[in-house]
Amino acid sequence: MRMRRTRDALWMLAACAVGLAVVGWRMESSASDVEGPSLPRTPRELRRASVDSLASAAGAIASHDPFRIDHHPSAVAYRPELEGIAPPPAAPKPAKPRLTLAGIVGGPPWAALLDSVPGHEGSVLVRKGDTLGDLRIRSIHRDTVIVQGADTVWKLVVKQPWQ
Repeated sequence: MRMRRTRDALWMLAACAVGLAVVGWRMESSASDVEGPSLPRTPRELRRASVDSLASAAGAIASHDPFRIDHHPSAVAYRPELEGIAPPPAAPKPAKPRLTLAGIVGGPPWAALLDSVPGHEGSVLVRKGDTLGDLRIRSIHRDTVIVQGADTVWKLVVKQPWQ
């Protein structure tokens, strides 16, 4: 049992060593692919670095736009004079029509009289499947009409005199 654990531990150690070697190789090869001046790697080299080499390193970093994913300047120029100014308000949405059901006509198939339909004056006679602008008549029953708009569905009921 102990031999098996030892063997498994050695395999895990070997796998970790190979993984670390691959990561080190990738980091070294990607560091050599970077264009521009080489940066000091040790504290001693850092102390010996001249102001000119640090300035050229800073220029190389800034020229690659490190804070952008595509490493290119933005297509839209920054305008500090617009900072803090609220964008113009969006155009108000058109009011939803206040549809009312004036009455139901006939028997199956039913027809309905609708009032307050946008773009029409007075009552409008509609049947199932009719379209009035962006309003569509989905169904007509004995006492109800279902009207579907772009983002709303109305269920209209015939009003009785006592209601």
